[in-house]
Formats: sequence, structure tokens, C-alpha cells
Amino acid sequence: MVKRKKIEIIIESVYLNRLIDFFNKNDVIGYTVIKDIQGSGGHGLKLNDDITDVFTNNYVFVVFEEEKLNEISESLISFLRRYGAKCILTDIMWLSY
Repeated sequence: MVKRKKIEIIIESVYLNRLIDFFNKNDVIGYTVIKDIQGSGGHGLKLNDDITDVFTNNYVFVVFEEEKLNEISESLISFLRRYGAKCILTDIMWLSY
């Protein structure tokens, strides 16, 4: 097992491509996107049954080494502030096989 960092981001669908661009520009690979999630938060209840996906949320997660997090942390914080995304950071153990 190897120590890694996991970042989980909840972001509005209109900003998802900007997040993916951010990842690409910062050589962050191996992310997963789950579209049209629902829940309740700072903006109230968000459902995933709207006519369009413009106002829906997406869940994105990526796992990488701590050094990479240190390298991108300031620009990630700036991105999150600009687009209003929510972010959770956790220490994990990656099962390497």
C-alpha cells in the first residue's frame, strides 16, 4: 500500500470543462467524473432531474502523490474560489498490485 491524496470536488456542470482544462494544464491525470449528482448544500437542494443539465452538479475525484498536491495547491484554491466549487481533501492508502 502507498500513501496518496484524494481530492473530491463538487462543481456545477457549466464549469466542468474548466476544471478538466485546469487538470490538463497541471498534468493531473486519472480523474473520474460522475455527472448529475443531487444533494443539499449552500445553494439549497440540487436535483438531477431537470430538463437540461445546465444547473446540475458533478462529482469529480482524483488520487495523486502529495508532491503533486503541493505543486498545484495555490492554483487549485484560486480555481475553487473563482468557480464556487466544493472540495474535500483526504489522506488515503492506495492498494498497489
